[in-house]
Amino acid sequence: MELHAQTQYYFVAFADKEGNGYSLQAPEAFLSQQAITRRASQNITLIEQDLPVTASYVNQLALMGAKVFETSKWFNGVIIKSTQLLAEQLKQLSFVSDVVYLAPQNYAGRRAQKQDLTDTSQAPTDSLFQNKILGADAMHEQGFFGQGVRVAVFDGGFRKVNSIAAFAKLYNDNRVVYTYDFVSKSSDVYQYSDHGTKVLSLMAADLTYSYQGIAPGAEYMLMVTENVPSEYRIEEYYWLIAAERADSAGVDIISSSLGYNTFDDPAMNYLPEDMDGSTTIVTRAAQIASEKGMVVVNSAGNSGNTAWQIITAPADMHQGLAVGSIQANYAVSSFSSRGPTADNRIKPDVVALGSQAYLLSEQGTVTVGSGTSFSCPQVAALMAGVWQAYPELPALQLVEATRVTASNAALPDNDMGYGIPGFEAIKNYIEAINGIESVQVYPNPVTNKSALNIKFVNPAKTNQADVKLYDATGKLIVARNYAITWGQNQATLNLSSLTKGIYFLKIVFNDNSQTKPVAVRILKM
Repeated sequence: MELHAQTQYYFVAFADKEGNGYSLQAPEAFLSQQAITRRASQNITLIEQDLPVTASYVNQLALMGAKVFETSKWFNGVIIKSTQLLAEQLKQLSFVSDVVYLAPQNYAGRRAQKQDLTDTSQAPTDSLFQNKILGADAMHEQGFFGQGVRVAVFDGGFRKVNSIAAFAKLYNDNRVVYTYDFVSKSSDVYQYSDHGTKVLSLMAADLTYSYQGIAPGAEYMLMVTENVPSEYRIEEYYWLIAAERADSAGVDIISSSLGYNTFDDPAMNYLPEDMDGSTTIVTRAAQIASEKGMVVVNSAGNSGNTAWQIITAPADMHQGLAVGSIQANYAVSSFSSRGPTADNRIKPDVVALGSQAYLLSEQGTVTVGSGTSFSCPQVAALMAGVWQAYPELPALQLVEATRVTASNAALPDNDMGYGIPGFEAIKNYIEAINGIESVQVYPNPVTNKSALNIKFVNPAKTNQADVKLYDATGKLIVARNYAITWGQNQATLNLSSLTKGIYFLKIVFNDNSQTKPVAVRILKM
């Protein structure tokens, strides 16, 4: 068969949205109420990019013989399957601005899945170890499991998720709100690959006393954008359109354990200089998703010990979180992709346990796996818990809070980025930016049954303090010095040995922060 007679996949970009029949003044016709509310709460204005494509343009392509698949609002076009000859003819239409080749005709064929990355690094001693690294244990103790937060998971398949006991609560509570496989054009995402099964377990699995994901109370949309055995540009467009559907459905967080740099067709390959936050299709899509008020969390990539070495798209995004991997000893995993981006920004943004992470297999048993694919969903789930705790926080502030409070924030680098994020650290930061006090002292009065707590509200302004306690005669009773971080910004004084009466607490900040000393009268009862 001649090449021009073979059908292939293309993206047809339209020149405009004239006559599309929708209005920015009536967004309920093309966005869910959750999506409208999310935009309104973050002061995000609707723009033409949000409007659906013009239906008459799509219909004309079909009448000319193109088989039309998904449409893209953000890139204003459609994925089609057609002959090369027809694709060339489409370029001549007045309303078509470009036609881009995406994949060969046999792309959608499914084959055996790729093997997951394995690593022999030090493993944790229990399945909740990785949760504790991110402070998820404290998050859970405070009742935050992601309830009311909607997470979209993009992957290559979620084999047997709907039949594994650990996910039963998701289905019993109707918290799997949408499923779609872009490759097979089907709502059945429970076949082909178990990579998404493992990824989802880190977020949503719940086996009493034996395994718990970080956000088992959240709602989930499961979308297959990846044909695991092959790699073509069409998967970037599937990612794009999945992000649009997530946006329209009111998703809060996108978790994507995917990355793109080289393809089965070398003509599609990206270069390291393309990892600049604005070049690749998928990174541009991630940027738009961020602008719509979603938090995009993506794996950094597993190229750290390969010739490529650096992050892969869309981990080069500007406003989302690219997640690298650490071992159980907190050292960076050798496979974890490094930074910087081509425009010299630090990457990854943060890290989590990705070497021998505990997760669930398609049999529903606890096992281990390695890769930034498994560190990424942990951070996405952490974001769900934080956003449940602070639902009014804009997405960009949540991303910023996660970076500036991570363990390596004082000296970020291109191995671990800003370091390990933590629930308490993020929480402390959020409370600090919404308050004006430099110190909180409580309870007051204090009894033998309760210690005196001293909370340093903003470690960004004050990172060291001298704390002194005097009795009513001016005698020094206690003198201590504290180094203050976002993750550890509270001191505790046990006053049970002191007699009842009046005491005076004096706090002096000796880090040249210009923060005024604090004096507090303490009543011991």
